[in-house]
Amino acid sequence: MKKPMKRFLLLIAGVVMLGFVSSCKEEGPHKDDIVKFSAVINSSATVPKATSAGQGTGVFEYNKTTMELKYNINYQNVTPTSVNIHTASPSWEAGPLLFTLANKPAGNQVQGTQKLNTEQQTQLILGMMYVNIPTENNIYGEVRGQILADKFEE
Repeated sequence: MKKPMKRFLLLIAGVVMLGFVSSCKEEGPHKDDIVKFSAVINSSATVPKATSAGQGTGVFEYNKTTMELKYNINYQNVTPTSVNIHTASPSWEAGPLLFTLANKPAGNQVQGTQKLNTEQQTQLILGMMYVNIPTENNIYGEVRGQILADKFEE
């Protein structure tokens, strides 16, 4: 009598666990086609070190299906010679230029879309890309901002 009861209870426990597992939904940024990133742009992370009142923000959306990075970069108190995206490993070092987003931009905003390859997609997701804004006085970059994934909220 004890063995059939144990088997029955084990069966019931298995059915209940299956119900719990099947009711869990897998969610998160890895499931979305669009992943959002942002950058805080200032002179604190420039290499070589620059001191500037310039600052800005960058808002990015990466479409994993089309592999396109949409960007909207705003800045102030700086007159850029260009606006670029670089990559570096480790991220706090200076790294090679990947893309020039704008040469001698007018105004205080740069926006557009850039196609990425698989290696660049990996660099973006790992936080290895940064916005760099050089000027005539600071040709290696007066202000800079690391492009990091936004926190995912459930």
